[in-house]
Amino acid sequence: MKIIAENWTIKDLIKQKQNINPKPQYQRTPVWSSSKKIFLIDSILREYDLPKFYIKQTPYDPSYKYEVTDGQQRMRAIWEFINGEFKIEGKEFRNTGYHGLRYDELSEEVKKSFNRFKLSFAIIQESTQEEIRTLFARLQMGMTLIPVELRHALASNLGTQIFMITETHKFFNDSCKIVNSRFKHQDYLDHVIALIYYNNERDIKAPTLYQLYLDLSNAQGNDISEIFRRINTILDWMYDVNQLSKGIFKNKWGFIDSFWLFYQNFDDIKKIRNKEFVKNFLRFEFNRKKYNSSPELLIEDKESLEYDKDLYDYIDAFNRQGSLKRNIAIRHRVFSNKFFNGQNFKLKNG
Repeated sequence: MKIIAENWTIKDLIKQKQNINPKPQYQRTPVWSSSKKIFLIDSILREYDLPKFYIKQTPYDPSYKYEVTDGQQRMRAIWEFINGEFKIEGKEFRNTGYHGLRYDELSEEVKKSFNRFKLSFAIIQESTQEEIRTLFARLQMGMTLIPVELRHALASNLGTQIFMITETHKFFNDSCKIVNSRFKHQDYLDHVIALIYYNNERDIKAPTLYQLYLDLSNAQGNDISEIFRRINTILDWMYDVNQLSKGIFKNKWGFIDSFWLFYQNFDDIKKIRNKEFVKNFLRFEFNRKKYNSSPELLIEDKESLEYDKDLYDYIDAFNRQGSLKRNIAIRHRVFSNKFFNGQNFKLKNG
């Protein structure tokens, strides 16, 4: 790895904004609170030293000259303040002379001082992806990273392929309504890939998902290629269903259970009867929510129209540690009973 040190003023950082990719695969999405952003701006106005920024040159990227390795949150806070997206407020700043002000409302003298403030940059000129991910993970030591962020900081072919799917597949980019904060899109796919790879023989908890990245760190060959071919096909199916009911798969376990149903029956499915599937899935979700707080009503009387042992079992497995393999198996059985039929699917041999 080759690194050179440079000092940039905030004015330089603003000029370079369009050249910097603030969200490479291993980075977190924006999660800083307003108070953290304000304290950063206050530190600059007080001319306190800031931690070093790490950026990597990307000579083969047609869109960007650099990508952020460390310092994404600080960069975003500076850019947002310059754009007037927040003001400095809070009891800690009442005697500062800039309390309650946005960037444009600062005096010209204070703005000039702010723009001249020097930032320490480490420019990474030569590196491998493994070196970058290792550097990022080490720079984050002591920071609170959630499990999915730790997984995506690993050097892994799996992480790269998952990132490419979530960034490019139309399901994730057209009204799936799965809010992509802190790698949520990737987290959904991590779960289904773990189900596929371990064939639901392990509980899908954080250690299992982390181990998945280690097991598939250099995954290649026909087996993994076939898995991803099927994943992309199933996402195509889910996209078509979602077009009829935006956000139908936004619930995490609804997404995972549906995906697992499609994957387990992949070789038998010719097409999904989208309208019927949507109608039946929405009816199922309506009843799940209706009886969620009192599922016992579903099994009190076998002669009642309310009686539905499958739905009772699903709700119980949904609410009691949904990531346990036994609960995933129960929900899969229920989904198979409820949905895998000629009404919802056109089968290849049907």
